Order: sequence, then C-alpha cells, then structure tokens
Amino acid sequence: MLKTTQLVKKSSVERLVKLWAQRYMPDLSTLSSIEGGLTPTDLIAASSREGRIQTVAEIRRLVQIHCERAGMKTNALFSYVPNVVNLAEARRLALFGAKAYSKAMDVYLQQSPSTSSLAAMRLTLTQNNSKKVIDLSSKVFANWAKQALELPAIEQLYTELEPSLLELQQQHLVSKDPRTIGFINTQFHFSAALILNKLTLAEQVLVSPYLKFIEEQACIPWRRVCSAAAQHEPSSPILAIVEQMLPLSHEIANKVYNQCIELFPHHQSRRGGLIDPGVTASTTRDLNMFQSYLWLCVLEESMAAVEQELVPLCVMVFPSVDVAWDLVADMTQLLIDEVLDRIPANSKYLVQPYAHTMNEIFSNLEQKADELSQGLYKFVDDSMRLTMKYSAKSDNGN
Repeated sequence: MLKTTQLVKKSSVERLVKLWAQRYMPDLSTLSSIEGGLTPTDLIAASSREGRIQTVAEIRRLVQIHCERAGMKTNALFSYVPNVVNLAEARRLALFGAKAYSKAMDVYLQQSPSTSSLAAMRLTLTQNNSKKVIDLSSKVFANWAKQALELPAIEQLYTELEPSLLELQQQHLVSKDPRTIGFINTQFHFSAALILNKLTLAEQVLVSPYLKFIEEQACIPWRRVCSAAAQHEPSSPILAIVEQMLPLSHEIANKVYNQCIELFPHHQSRRGGLIDPGVTASTTRDLNMFQSYLWLCVLEESMAAVEQELVPLCVMVFPSVDVAWDLVADMTQLLIDEVLDRIPANSKYLVQPYAHTMNEIFSNLEQKADELSQGLYKFVDDSMRLTMKYSAKSDNGN
C-alpha cells in the first residue's frame, strides 16, 4: 500500500534520499555495449530541450494505447482467476495508469540540460576527433551525463506523481478484490516494456529511470525507508548499516535471483519460467521489495510493516500467478543469508532479530496463507477508507 509520508529536514533522512535517487541512475559503463550502438551524439540530441519535447510527444501518443494493451495483456494473464478484473475494469485501470506516465513526462521535460552544457559537450566532441566520438566511460562524459541522466530532485518527482498513484490505488481498492494490486504492478511492467520498445536507444536510456520509478512506487516503500531514518541520529550504527546496504540492493537481488534459478530450474508461474525476461524483472523487483521492507523494519525497530503489509501483499499476489510458496520461502532464506553475509560481524546483532523473524514468517507462510487471505477484505476496506479520507482532504486543499 502507498502511504503518504512526510520527509523531515534532517541529515539522516537526506543521506538516504540521496541513495534512493541513485537507484535510478543508469550505469554509464554499460552504455557502449548496448546492442546497435549508442553514441554521445545521440544522447546529447535526445537530452536537449527539443529532443525531450519530441520524446514526450511520442510517449504521450503511445501511452494511452500501450497502457490499454498492457491492461489487456495483464488481464489475459490473470483471466483464470475469477473476478479479479474484467476487460472494462482493465481499461479503467489503464486510464489511471496513463495519468501517472503523463505526469512523469511533465517532470522529464523540465530536466533538460542547459544550452551551455550542451554546447560545451558538442565542442568537446568536435575537438576530440573527426568521428565525434567520446569514450562513454570517460570522466568528461560522466560529468556531463550525470546532469543529463539523473532524475530531478527525487522528492519533486514523488510529489508530482503521488496524487496520480494514490488515485490509481483508490481504483484498485474500489475493485473490492485485493488481488488487483498484482494486476496493477504487472500492468506497469508491461506498459513500460511496450513504450520503451518504440523509442530510440538514446530515448530509452533517458526515459527508463522515470518508468522504473513509477513501477517501484507501486510496491516498494523506499520513501518510507528514508522517512524512518528521522528516528536515528546521523551517528547511529543502524543508519550506517542501512546506508551501506541500500546501494547493494541491485547486486544482492541479482545474486539471489541466480541462486533461485539453480534451485528451481523447472519452476513455472503464470508468466513463465524464472529465466523468462518478464519473470526476471518481476523477481528482481520483488527481491528489492523484500530488502526495502527489511530496512524499514530495522529503522522503525518493529516488524509491523512486514506483518501488516508485505505478508498480505504476497498472499494476494503470489497464488494468483502460480508462484510456489516453497520458492518464496527459499528465496527469502537466500536473501536473508546474503544480506547478513555482507554486514560486518560486529554489527550483525542490530539486524539479525528482524532478518530472522522475516525469514521465519515466510518459511511458515504457506500453512497460514488461507487464514490470512480471509482477513484481506477487511484490510482492503480499512485501506479504502483511509485513502478516500486522504483524497477528500486533498480535494479540500487541506
């Protein structure tokens, strides 16, 4: 569930916000290996004001049709589950999803590099050699690309998107079936893939962080992790561990995912085997989600977020797409082991109680899933009332 959370002006919070923003910065060292080739000249042209206007116009042309196509594709995936969504509801959810993309593109358009920055980079290209090519891993290019590629102030992007995401969440709650949250997450993934497929390589590099941001906000509470840091002083050893571990989340997720492939080579969900590209993306996203909830619990010094939010979410979604509980249990065990292995021995005691409790919860979840699912409709009704109350306050300007 998306929860409205305020970030206080405090050093401990600001440090985690910087790490949160870094999640969406492309790895420049990999750009030169992109199939089909990508030159700095392409990236400069696409990142200019004129280039961004052209990109946004193309995305806005695509977004409605492709969000609807993604909704239909997702609807087919979930069609065997009675009463999750029908075609009309899929189209309605697609409409609200399109609003989130449109708002993100408003922010993207504001992020054009300055004219002087573009001119300086073009001059460097001309001076470098006759082919006008710069080493994509060079310091000169990296300094310029940081401005061109990084997201704007992460809080600005979140603030701009929050009303659209809350509106989409309210539509999910109105459906009265908690399993639609899995539908929405999957629809965001399909929409992003369909849109990116129609863009140039340079546009994909520039736009993909925004699309990734939208997808993660539907299920990963990174902002709340940052907010929870306010409970800790800048010198807190707990805060130091979280700061150390957050930048490793992608690496940890990828390693655990590869271990899962080895343990479950024949596992098949509704979306396919673990090596299918779509499953790869959703599984690594889930592994990042589990890590975010672990760090939220560590910072809040409470398991409430896992017990009251992550567990119900998993009970809603995993059975709906035929993800086996033994895979979930083993994946959690592997994740906990990998996280603890990377924490200094003299600091493990700060994380172990939360990590071991999380592992125990998911190792026993299959037996409790039926009982938990019966309570989800109350959970949804309560959440709907809270969301509608917040929306009413927002409409009144409070």
